[in-house]
Amino acid sequence: MRKLSDGTEFYTLDEAEGKEFDTYDIYLHEFVLIFFGLEPEKPIQSRIKYQKGLFLFLKELEKRGYKVQDPHFIPYSYGPYSFVLARVLDNLWWSGFIEAKGEYGKETEEFKLTEKGKNEAILLIKEKIKEKDLRDLITFRQSIDQYTVDGILHYVYTNFPEMKEKSKIRAKYKDIKWGRGKG
Repeated sequence: MRKLSDGTEFYTLDEAEGKEFDTYDIYLHEFVLIFFGLEPEKPIQSRIKYQKGLFLFLKELEKRGYKVQDPHFIPYSYGPYSFVLARVLDNLWWSGFIEAKGEYGKETEEFKLTEKGKNEAILLIKEKIKEKDLRDLITFRQSIDQYTVDGILHYVYTNFPEMKEKSKIRAKYKDIKWGRGKG
């Protein structure tokens, strides 16, 4: 077994044979499709909003008791980042579940579900999301959509300060110490 710095474990086929692995309520490809499927007609604007939106969605699902496969978020150049979820996005695009438009890596880039992706997302939401949580999760996704890139970064850095430690722009989001001044 080999372990990467983000905690990801790799096994050879011989090592994996007969080993018990964790099971999850929601696996990563399902996690991404559900996130998109909560607002199936609304694209996600930019890779930064994709990563930060999924980071916050993970926190929301965990708070509600869902066991989601670990995407291994780490503090990175613009806050929480998952190399695994970057690959999941690529794989869903290659598989025809998600389409991408705009300039790669820019704020104009956007991602949205294809018809195939919408159909799969609807099935996953029915199967994986508790009825009592659905309205709140749709509202959650709508709130993520309302943030600008700057707004979502500010929210993440304020509420999860450990995720800005390696950020290239952390100085822009300095903590404000409120209190009494002199004079």
